[in-house]
Amino acid sequence: MSNKHLNTENQSQQSVFKCGAATHVGNVRTSNQDKYGITSNLITVADGMGGHNGGEVAAEIAITTLTASSRVQSINEFAYLVQKANHLIQTRAQENINLDGMGTTLCALSEINIQETSKRIGAVNVGDSRIYLFTNDVLHQISIDHSLVQELVDSGKISEIEAKSHPHRNVITRSLGHKPIVEVDAWEIDIIIGDRYLLCSDGLTNEISDTEIAEILSTKSDPQQAADQLIQSALENEGLDNVTAIVVDVISGKEKRNSSNIQFDVQTFSPEEDKQSSEGKPSNAFKSLFEKLTQSRTT
Repeated sequence: MSNKHLNTENQSQQSVFKCGAATHVGNVRTSNQDKYGITSNLITVADGMGGHNGGEVAAEIAITTLTASSRVQSINEFAYLVQKANHLIQTRAQENINLDGMGTTLCALSEINIQETSKRIGAVNVGDSRIYLFTNDVLHQISIDHSLVQELVDSGKISEIEAKSHPHRNVITRSLGHKPIVEVDAWEIDIIIGDRYLLCSDGLTNEISDTEIAEILSTKSDPQQAADQLIQSALENEGLDNVTAIVVDVISGKEKRNSSNIQFDVQTFSPEEDKQSSEGKPSNAFKSLFEKLTQSRTT
């Protein structure tokens, strides 16, 4: 299987993104279960897990599902697209005993077409692959890890420094493929010219610090050179895991941010909570998802 998807069918449409991407098996592993996908308006990274190449299959399904979408019209639609990928991974695992227990993390950015004249960036995240925003020479981690150590940090039981070397730092608490319904973190961000995003697997963040990441993003103006340097830096450290990085520059949008503060509301979407409307009938969002999933079973 390919470790990437480059969908060029929509490249004739003007993109708000300019991307550079790189991935590597690492210094220890024999196969690369990281996958990434790029279309004219969507960027995504998946970090698979599971024996018998299961992680590679799960990540491939997740990336294929997201990159097959031509346009994302709302943040709800983006979150439900991730839910569809979760369903398809589970279905494949049920069909092949060798793939039982496979799963993947997923993070993604997409242009959201709210109206004809209004566009924003939508972001989704499940697991501990990360999304960073580098703006005004400051690096912000804008996704929240769904991991055991993050829960310990949030509860005050360990510090951020202790989390870096915690023996269970690779234990994730949320992923695609392991439950019928997965909670998806999703949010919207203003499109600001000059903003730079980084999507990466934990093979990068386990090896180099946020300070090192910021240094590379600030000194490498070309996104491909920045992605290549991030991977090289991870490999020059221990490089124990598969490692993937996509650097995304915003080249079209607003000229500047209204405020120096980076603020947005992260929402957690789960169709299990949305199955019934106040009238006791399935909501339109859940009905739409159900229809799409039903169709996928029969095609």
